[in-house]
Amino acid sequence: MRAFHSYFLRYLFNARTRQGLLFLALGGLFLSAMALTVVQGVMGGLQNGLIARSRLFEGDGVITFQEGESALFQEAIARGLKPHREIEVELLARHGGQVAPVVLHGVDPRTPLPFLAGKDLGGLVLGADLAQRLRVSFYGEVRLVTPAVTEALMGELPRQLAEGVTDYLVSEVSELDGTHAWARLSLVQNLLRTREANQWRFFGRQDFEAAREWLEGRPGVRAQDWEERHGTLVWALNLETRVMLALFISMALLVALAITTGLTLFFARIRRDLAGFWILGLSLGRLHRLSLAFVTMLSALVCAAGVGLGSVLLLALTRAGATLMPDVFVERSLPVQFSPVSMLVAFLVPFLIALVFSLWSLWLFRKENRTFIHLVRGAGQAS
Repeated sequence: MRAFHSYFLRYLFNARTRQGLLFLALGGLFLSAMALTVVQGVMGGLQNGLIARSRLFEGDGVITFQEGESALFQEAIARGLKPHREIEVELLARHGGQVAPVVLHGVDPRTPLPFLAGKDLGGLVLGADLAQRLRVSFYGEVRLVTPAVTEALMGELPRQLAEGVTDYLVSEVSELDGTHAWARLSLVQNLLRTREANQWRFFGRQDFEAAREWLEGRPGVRAQDWEERHGTLVWALNLETRVMLALFISMALLVALAITTGLTLFFARIRRDLAGFWILGLSLGRLHRLSLAFVTMLSALVCAAGVGLGSVLLLALTRAGATLMPDVFVERSLPVQFSPVSMLVAFLVPFLIALVFSLWSLWLFRKENRTFIHLVRGAGQAS
């Protein structure tokens, strides 16, 4: 087997009629594996960066309540859980002539949210884009209006109050920066005329899962982890990955055409040599298996080399940390996230395509050359 493979390699690299089309196909396999490794690494880094920023500000899970939250909160503390108590309400914010929808979070100072550490909750903490939309500066007054909660004594007018802006928050998550605001819990309780919070936020997967198991089945209680709350985003990111793979598979199919043509020409040139091996005692089945093993080995080596070089490029990007993007982008340097699974995908996609089309080429060659008797007879007549 080793001698047979050595013959193939010598013919590829030393023969006067070198197989340029086959080398082109191998180069395509190499570039496909390398590009798929790099694209998966960079795309994975961008996606994971977005998810990490969102989790940092939204936590690992949220449990919402319709009633009875206060008593359950005391029991949760006794159980050693660490929920962050808050009221979340959708309302309108107005400053001057500017009006914008806002998701307001009333935060309990006894269980402050981690990302609000150092923020002044004496007034409103606005998302940076929301503050820009309202055109409000520090200590500017914002009027909060709750259309869903009205004041009967005032002729069913929406409840409202005014509060100054004491701080801003930049999360680099467009949804949060554009529509969310935070305030002390007592301000929102006063606005809504309620004493209970309507949700707990958890910044710890283990705590959230323990609370969900404890509260499971209770009426009016709903627990959702980050993935369940952002099902559309998770679906979109998965779709992005699948579309990227589909595009690479389509590109690899172009390489497969070169593989088919190159192998067809290659085996047409060496069939007299194969006939010689057959005369020396190798069966046709053995010849075809050795040919397939050689093509498979060569494709695997080329794809592995592509994945290896792609991994080296990703490591270089990780260590360099160069600023490549303009200021308008959140990620100014290309983040990298690659795993054994992504490297395996980068190897298998071009390799399996090459293997399928190699099998097809060998099947066509075997179909046309079921025996080498005609070549032996032709050689005898020529002599």
